Amino acid sequence: MCQETKLITKKNNGSKQISESYYVLKSDGQTKHGEYVSYFSVTKDKNKQLKKGTLKLENYIKQKGSYKNGKKDGEWVEYSRPNEIKAKGNYDNDKKAGIWLTSKEKGEVFVRFDYDSNKKLPPIFFMNVKYPRSAFESGLEGTVIVTFQTYTDCSISNITVTKSLSVDCDKAAIESIKEFGELLKNYGVDCEEKTETQEIKFVLN
Repeated sequence: MCQETKLITKKNNGSKQISESYYVLKSDGQTKHGEYVSYFSVTKDKNKQLKKGTLKLENYIKQKGSYKNGKKDGEWVEYSRPNEIKAKGNYDNDKKAGIWLTSKEKGEVFVRFDYDSNKKLPPIFFMNVKYPRSAFESGLEGTVIVTFQTYTDCSISNITVTKSLSVDCDKAAIESIKEFGELLKNYGVDCEEKTETQEIKFVLN
């Protein structure tokens, strides 16, 4: 049977900004049951914009998940800053379950741990490309294609631009490949000796 709940909303000290919102069972008024959300603190100016509706509170979520009879249950997500995931995974009866992802290296690496089998899994890598100021200011978008050689120790050599976009974008693409190689080394990934081709996109948001 569905249990009746009521919404609890808390605010930061000295501020009218919402810090937490969650549901509790009406039967005791304390046991968390249902969606839970906490939020980052914002400046007074941003808080005014939140009240006006020009900013959305959901863009400042710090942690989000759900409770079942006072215990964490289902998917939980924690953010290191607005819209930047710090950790993500599932709870089962207040215990971490399945595969959890934890962000490292400013979001370039997600380390993985399987709590069901109690072992580490190979990490997931995201290549971070710095948008050159010259390309950004001129509104330049496009793709740089790079080929390079990888080795069993994860070192990289012979980086060659096979499709150019601009001098600065080409340089940024090459630097991103070098940084990618260093991450592979640092996290002990099993690498192969082979020639790879990588498309690096420059897209203005």
